[in-house]
Amino acid sequence: MFPRPVPATAPPRPYTVSELLAEVSSVLRTTWRDVSVVGEIGRFDERGGHGYFVLKDRTSTLPAIIFASDLKRVPFRMEPGLEVVVRGSLDLYAPTGKFQIKAFAVEPVGRGALQLAFEQLKARLEAEGLFEPARKRPIPKLPRRIAVVTSPAGAVLRDILNVLSRRFEGLAVTVYPVRVQGELAAAEIAGAVAHLNRRAAFDVLILARGGGSPEDLAPFNDERVARALAASGIPTISGVGHETDVTIADLVADLRAPTPSAAAELVVERKDEIVRRLSSGRSQLLRAMRGRLALERSRLVASGRSDALTGFPRRVAQWRETVSQGRDTLLMELKRRPAEYAARVSAARRLLEDFARLAELPRRRDRVGNLRSMLGEKMERRLERRRARLQEAARKLGILSPLAVLARGYAVAYRAGSKAPITAASQVALGERIRVRLHEGELGAVVREGGRLQGAGPLFAGREEES
Repeated sequence: MFPRPVPATAPPRPYTVSELLAEVSSVLRTTWRDVSVVGEIGRFDERGGHGYFVLKDRTSTLPAIIFASDLKRVPFRMEPGLEVVVRGSLDLYAPTGKFQIKAFAVEPVGRGALQLAFEQLKARLEAEGLFEPARKRPIPKLPRRIAVVTSPAGAVLRDILNVLSRRFEGLAVTVYPVRVQGELAAAEIAGAVAHLNRRAAFDVLILARGGGSPEDLAPFNDERVARALAASGIPTISGVGHETDVTIADLVADLRAPTPSAAAELVVERKDEIVRRLSSGRSQLLRAMRGRLALERSRLVASGRSDALTGFPRRVAQWRETVSQGRDTLLMELKRRPAEYAARVSAARRLLEDFARLAELPRRRDRVGNLRSMLGEKMERRLERRRARLQEAARKLGILSPLAVLARGYAVAYRAGSKAPITAASQVALGERIRVRLHEGELGAVVREGGRLQGAGPLFAGREEES
């Protein structure tokens, strides 16, 4: 009545993490060993010569790595935002379990790698100002020593030498042989330019190569060659490829020639043309000199016939008379001046004689000031002494003054109209009117009685007894 139990399936063999990642990595390497992926570079870092970047589209991202040996073969700069086709193998990095693609080739989408590299380098050098016309130097009109950097095995060198010998024979031409294509060409060209500048014995330097594919012209689009030409102290002419070919070397050089033969023609003019111009200039100069001499000769003749020249003796006589009059006036002045100068000297001598007295004035003025100050001090001291003596005399006089006696209660009697005091009772008759001077005010009195004092005693003793 009960169903039979279904036997459970056996669980799979458990893997360790390392075993699982190793097996998946092996499958990816064998199955996805050569795959191409298109995407946009989202981030790019270069560490230890290796390139680490991320490919992305609208919804996903894929980590990627390109090793240094493969990165060196990429001719352009890998930059964020650049759409590329990456060719490589899928891989799983076991230590972190990160899925990535190992790239061994990178190509830009829509453009060739060399064209992209050319555009990137051009933009960078242009931003630095290496293409500015202001930094380009003029090519000498008649260089004596010419350096040519090119391949010795080719028609380019023969064409340049033939053109130079045909246009101006006898020029000193130094050929520096280099490779003009291949991986080693750029380094050799840059080294040649630097070496010729160290010698500093050349008036102009020609860099030349015949036409070819973009791959053949790649050394002349190398940054090392561009910077060597920019740093050159020798004026440079670039004659690379055909007229339609434009390289970075053409843009940096002081002068661009459409072809190597044209570079040889631009570096020096034809000798017969120079001779013809010199001959023509000599003829023009001689004609100009003859015309100028004739003109000046006619002016000289006209000047000899002019009134200004014929009247010269008369003017000389007038000048002689003027000089004679001036001489007489000068002699008179010279005779008059000594007396005038003698008077001046005499006046100056008198001033000098008075100078001692005048010089003595400040000292005497100071002495008078000192004496005045001393006199004032002495007068002040004498006035103080006299003032003190006067005050002392006034004090003594005040003591002896009758007014002081009156202030003590005494009185002075005198007849009216007289200033002499009455000193004895016998001097006054009975019934006589007298004046009595008190300390404050006067009294009029009539004498009713009089007599002599009997003996000495208190001043008012008799009156008190009588009263």
